[in-house]
Amino acid sequence: MPDITITIGGEAGQGVQTIGEVLSRILIRNGFYVFSIQDYHSRIRGGHNSVQVRFSDQPIQAIGTDTDLLVCLNHETQEIHQTALKKDGIMIGTISSPPSPSLPSSMVSIHFNEMAKELGNRIFANIIAVGALIEILGIDEKIAELYLEEIFQKKGKDIIRLNKEALALGQKEIRKHQISRKFLDKRNGSQNPGKLFIVGGNEALGLGAILAGCTFYSAYPMTPSTGVMNFISSRSKKYGIIVEQAEDEIAAINMAIGASYTGAKAMTATSGGGFCLMVEGLGLAAMTETPIVILDGMRPGPSTGLPTRTSQGDLEFVLSASHDEFPRFVFAPRDPQDAIDTMIRAFNLSDHFQVPVIILSDQYLADSNWTFSQIKVNEKPKNTQTVIGDQNYQRYVLAESGISPRALPGMSEALVVADSDEHDEIGHLTEDLELRVQMHQKRMKKIEKMREKTRPPVYKAGKTATIVGWGSTYGVLYEAREKLVNLGVDVGLLHFNDIYPLSKDILTFIKSVPQPVVIEGNYQGQLARLLERETKIPFSLRINRYDGRPFFVNELMNQIREVLS
Repeated sequence: MPDITITIGGEAGQGVQTIGEVLSRILIRNGFYVFSIQDYHSRIRGGHNSVQVRFSDQPIQAIGTDTDLLVCLNHETQEIHQTALKKDGIMIGTISSPPSPSLPSSMVSIHFNEMAKELGNRIFANIIAVGALIEILGIDEKIAELYLEEIFQKKGKDIIRLNKEALALGQKEIRKHQISRKFLDKRNGSQNPGKLFIVGGNEALGLGAILAGCTFYSAYPMTPSTGVMNFISSRSKKYGIIVEQAEDEIAAINMAIGASYTGAKAMTATSGGGFCLMVEGLGLAAMTETPIVILDGMRPGPSTGLPTRTSQGDLEFVLSASHDEFPRFVFAPRDPQDAIDTMIRAFNLSDHFQVPVIILSDQYLADSNWTFSQIKVNEKPKNTQTVIGDQNYQRYVLAESGISPRALPGMSEALVVADSDEHDEIGHLTEDLELRVQMHQKRMKKIEKMREKTRPPVYKAGKTATIVGWGSTYGVLYEAREKLVNLGVDVGLLHFNDIYPLSKDILTFIKSVPQPVVIEGNYQGQLARLLERETKIPFSLRINRYDGRPFFVNELMNQIREVLS
């Protein structure tokens, strides 16, 4: 079946997200694969919010472009989204009258709030809208009713009954207007009804941290990373994790460093503006060689920027954040499965090399939801690598590998010294310039071994050109490439999760791909500039977006053709 895209829009506080979530979970119980994403303003009430739900009988990894079904909870939704509605699409809800010639023929004016008053409370408007949607789509109402029974079982039989009545009211309204069931006709989407589940980006990052053995999480809430803290804190007692909401980002990173110094698997999370405040702490972790995982959920800037939009604008910032030089890993997961694996790797590698690991997420990954038949844990969490020191223990001994054996304070008779100043092998500060050179070389020596741990990018061969991307753009680039190949445009795909450091083999391979076109959510082409620096060859063909919106498949296909023409 072709994929179907539904857009639901209204003001903040009208229940837009509730409709999207309930519909998504009903769809996956019918065996459909769902991809959904929120689009919202930085406010509690008012402004325009929308949710897009795209589904098919085959896995979907990206946001849709054109809308098949538009649900308007207010007049503004029609004004904003009607241009994306297909000519044979359907629009329901609060619709302007008289209709304009550009609108589709299938339109139904439904006042969900007024209908909800029949049930005694406007809160039922959301479920009435869901009822209208499942009637248009041809979803079996029995599956929808079973889901309502599950989510409202703790609220009692009366609430369940009223929600079922609301569902039926929405269905009845659509039947009254005689809109044909043009989409599904009550058949299941795949052979997996009841076996699929939906996972969000922030949920996956939080789950990855828990699976990695995280025992300390400190952060100051900042969109779009706050969902990770919410996920971990809601499970902290079960898994023995200390979660601290700090007074600011400076405190958050320093708490995490202190916890790691004592042996905890520690992380912090923020967005670009908060990471600005964390930079001095990042340098402290590097100088003291204290393992730490830092999540940067990117959004447009500078300063406060666009708090609820997406961006890939922090790459160069995190590559060089804090003064002078020190080794670090930079990763950018593609989707929830990759987010889980990346988080586990981040904790393992941070502990092994005693370096900071920075994970770049963004609002698109954080607020999107993917459907899976199963989630695999492809990485194995490792125990913290420490030693029991004696009276002669030297925390920063000049080891050949650059990695000094790490003891924990209070676990033996060893004195474990840490200082932000340059220091000797014990950890005491020093002004000895020859020793400074040795210590700096010891820290930087780790990079060559770190390169060996870098995963290669995903690669799909193409003869005419290669589209190149990183992080959360994977799903859109993958689908755009598939469609272009089907149209006879033989392009390849090169997509990075591990961004820094890159191994010599990877750098050699990058030089061999035909006509790279680098696609990024920033103005300057930050990955392209990194690849130019590392490979010494130009990456001049670029497609950049920096308006706060994610890439869309059809738009991107046209841009790729234009660049290659």
